[in-house]
Amino acid sequence: MGGPGIETERKFEGGAAGPRLDTRALPGVGQVVPAADEELDAVYYDTHDLRLLAHGTTLRRRRGGHDAGWHLKRPLDGDRREETAWPDTGDDVLPEALAVRVIAVARGAAVIPVLRLRTRREREHLLDRKGARLAEVAHDHVAAELLRRPGYITAWSELEVEVEVEPPKNGKNSKNSKNSKNGKNGKNGKSSKSGKAAENNEAAEAAALLDAVETQLSDAGWHRSDAPSKAARAFADTGAAPASATPSRAARPGSIGHAVHARIATQRDALLAADPGVRLDDPEGVHDMRVAARRLRSLLRSYRRCFDRRVTDPIADELRDLGRSLGEARDHQVLAARVLSTATELCEADESTCFELADAASRIDAAESTAYQQKRLSAVEDLNRKRYFRLLDRLELLVSSPPFRPGRADRKAPRELRKVVRKEQRRLARRAARIDSATDPGDRDTALHATRKAAKRARYAAEVAIPISGHTGANAARFAKRTKAVQRLLGEHQDSVVARDMLRTRAADAHAEGADTFAYGLLYAAEQRAAERAEEKLPKVRAKAEQRRLARI
Repeated sequence: MGGPGIETERKFEGGAAGPRLDTRALPGVGQVVPAADEELDAVYYDTHDLRLLAHGTTLRRRRGGHDAGWHLKRPLDGDRREETAWPDTGDDVLPEALAVRVIAVARGAAVIPVLRLRTRREREHLLDRKGARLAEVAHDHVAAELLRRPGYITAWSELEVEVEVEPPKNGKNSKNSKNSKNGKNGKNGKSSKSGKAAENNEAAEAAALLDAVETQLSDAGWHRSDAPSKAARAFADTGAAPASATPSRAARPGSIGHAVHARIATQRDALLAADPGVRLDDPEGVHDMRVAARRLRSLLRSYRRCFDRRVTDPIADELRDLGRSLGEARDHQVLAARVLSTATELCEADESTCFELADAASRIDAAESTAYQQKRLSAVEDLNRKRYFRLLDRLELLVSSPPFRPGRADRKAPRELRKVVRKEQRRLARRAARIDSATDPGDRDTALHATRKAAKRARYAAEVAIPISGHTGANAARFAKRTKAVQRLLGEHQDSVVARDMLRTRAADAHAEGADTFAYGLLYAAEQRAAERAEEKLPKVRAKAEQRRLARI
């Protein structure tokens, strides 16, 4: 099995027969050709109370067709879903690699067969002028049987239009893998930006094709389905559908409550999406989950006046502890990658040191990688505890029924956002002022680290306003960019502080074992220079972030 792929499709219902599509009105399409019909037999798995379905997630084992096997799908944005496939081994046991991916959504509950779908699929392919496939149009005749109610069968017909989408080319959805590997807050964001631009362009082309197909289907009597999946349709037809876990609109659109609620819902989803990566040791899994936990906690702190704090403060405390558990693993992961990167740079600058540097880097990598795995497994143990599942339940309730304070949440968003962002900007300035007054090196490092955390919190507060149109969103984006620059620069400094502490410990261990420690000194000096460079750049970056006009969102 490879990594998760992206599926882009729309479902339609209501028409009597499959339509004849006019290729002249379909962008990029040269011809429509028939494909072999398929007979599909799928069993869907869920908890007894359909927790997966409530989150829009489906897990099935399908026989027949060109893609038989196990499939796990979860919703993304718009027409897109993430799909993870696994080959059918012939038994009825859910593959461990898929079982792990649903633990958080299922809250550790058993996943059992709940639905069987038999489908006769009539297919057509939309090809471009060179014969490459752009999309598949499938006319499905479905019979569904609820396994909890044997003998009950419902049937319907629907159309699925799925657009072919190229898989991400640079690892994880075009993230800059170089920066994530070396542990440094690098500047090389060109590949990330170009990858994102290509992804956006591809999404726009897919949407244009789907829109054109939908126009023709509408003329033929078809309309877009309200059900996001066949499983959802089957349970809805029987009245057994679970309550949706999608965000409710508890606050008026345009209000501060609505803006904050949307951001919290997004980060709740990000936390759930990152959970499998921690369990499966995805290189970015720990980092992604830690960031989501920190963003959620920061939102609850910065916008605490919107909420009943008797509800949200305990959630923030739990998110803090989760972040710390993940942070212990992440620190070792970053250190291992950082030392390897620094050793490579030093070796390239002076080849006479390569042997000693390679030996030291190898020792450090082995020790830090081992420590990372130990801490990651400890974090996974935390993710399997009832305490974590209770946190997820609290986040679920926070999204579905946000505990807004009466009169606070309905205030107009721009004015309230401006107050919060300006407050966080002043908080950042106060933390930064302590750097100037610190005389002891240790106190200065502490002040720099506190300033970094304040910059991060200010950035996260501003991100709430970015989706708002006009100058509010534009100014918020500029402020978030400036505070991110402070955060990254001081993140580099903090990494160097932690790295130097580690190098002292590892050098002492190496000396006790009779190993040469010359390279440890070289690495230490390099980290000292990295810290000095960060401090030299700070005044300019800090001044930009503290400009008062930036907070006028």
